[in-house]
Amino acid sequence: MRATLLRNSLANFGGAALPALVTLITLPIIVAQIGESEYGVLALIVAIVGYFAIIDINVAAGSIKYLAEYHAKGEKVKLDQVVSLGILIYLLIGIFGGVSIFLAASWLVVEVFVIPPALHDTAVLALRIGGAGFFFGQLQFYLQSIPQSLGRYDISARFEAIFGTVVPLLTVGVVLMGGGLVGIVLVRLMASMINVAFLKHWFGRLLPEYRWVAPGSETVHKVLNFSGFAYLKNIAAVTYLQADKLIVGAFIGMQALAFYVVPFTLVNRVFGITYRLSAVMFPFSSSLAAKDEIDRLCRIYLVAVRYTIFLNGTIAVLLVVLAHMLLKLWMGENFAAHSSHILALLAVASFLDSLTNLPTLINDGLGHPRVTGLFAILRAVVGIGSAYFLVSMLGILGAAISQLLVSAVMAIPLLVYVHGRTVPVPFVVYFKQGVVPALACTIVPAIIGWYLVEVVEPNIFRTLVVIVFLLGCMSMLGYRYVLRQEDKNTVTSWLMVRLSS
Repeated sequence: MRATLLRNSLANFGGAALPALVTLITLPIIVAQIGESEYGVLALIVAIVGYFAIIDINVAAGSIKYLAEYHAKGEKVKLDQVVSLGILIYLLIGIFGGVSIFLAASWLVVEVFVIPPALHDTAVLALRIGGAGFFFGQLQFYLQSIPQSLGRYDISARFEAIFGTVVPLLTVGVVLMGGGLVGIVLVRLMASMINVAFLKHWFGRLLPEYRWVAPGSETVHKVLNFSGFAYLKNIAAVTYLQADKLIVGAFIGMQALAFYVVPFTLVNRVFGITYRLSAVMFPFSSSLAAKDEIDRLCRIYLVAVRYTIFLNGTIAVLLVVLAHMLLKLWMGENFAAHSSHILALLAVASFLDSLTNLPTLINDGLGHPRVTGLFAILRAVVGIGSAYFLVSMLGILGAAISQLLVSAVMAIPLLVYVHGRTVPVPFVVYFKQGVVPALACTIVPAIIGWYLVEVVEPNIFRTLVVIVFLLGCMSMLGYRYVLRQEDKNTVTSWLMVRLSS
């Protein structure tokens, strides 16, 4: 079971790592080719289409939970009902959202957002194509969840890695050939359509005996009841990803939006990769709960907390300390001047948010989505209000400050509440065994690294030296104080074998 969990975690991680790397490498090329304002329009279109996902009632969450449970129990009829319900709902969501985006496109472009008049026609056409992309995106999202619920993250990760890598590469090809905004959106639409076709093929291979079964009232009640509260969490996720961009687009303009979206993309991609290591705990905890193995779940949870906090803390330190250096070398001095503080603030905000990842996954996997759902809706309300106020006062800096404040205010109460209640580990145990060792190993290197960048003129060589220093310090401290003894033995044995060979 432990080997399966580790294999799924690594597969899920790999599915996001390569696309993230390719996206970050190709981003400077895309921005340089189409310009900051047009890239801001592209980011706005992605945000609008993404925000329409707020109508997704998150049936995928309930589907993953009950598919994992019914698969573990061998209850085929109920499993078929859950799948049938999910397909039906996501078809309806995709149709409704796609049509709504198509009809609202002209009004949004002309009346709501600060888009240069010269780009109005292009933006309207691109947004309408994005509406079609929304439909296929919903089907893709649900079909992607099915292999995950069955413990086959290797399949879902394979498709994410392939399509997540191909799309940014094709985007570069389109902009280099002068395809512009419309060409970029068309490439994404076609990739989504092909992805759905491949996922449907694998769906048939994973569940060859699946037959359409009208969902029974018990199945509908269970899935929708779970998903209803999980939907509240979905609102918060969509708000975190899109609301601040829409507010910046409405208040300030496309160039400022580009200066905000670039560091946001970097932070979101990097922390999104590490989240993938944790995401497998959702169906895993549901499966263990069905087998009444809660003690085992608690042991694995504490180890996972310790390791993921250390990993996310290391990433946050690198992004904060090297914010200006990274942006200058990656996007140029202009972006570094406008966006370095944005990057640092968003990195800290994402780290604070990451503290809630595992507790939320365990809470939901054990069947308590109401708790995280209510916290999520509160976060969404506070986040929108805070972003609206601070963006109007401070521009894109206000958007980043809003993310940090909301993350800090909402993360701590959630952690205190769930531990010992819905997550079967007391908060004191969680804090001592998980948080303290991980954070202690990142604070001192962070202080030293901050001093180094203050006295070092940034260039590629010096940036690499600082990175190697920080990673070396945190790796040694992590090996000494974060790794469990049995994991140290495994690492030592692996190194000895490699060195001897």
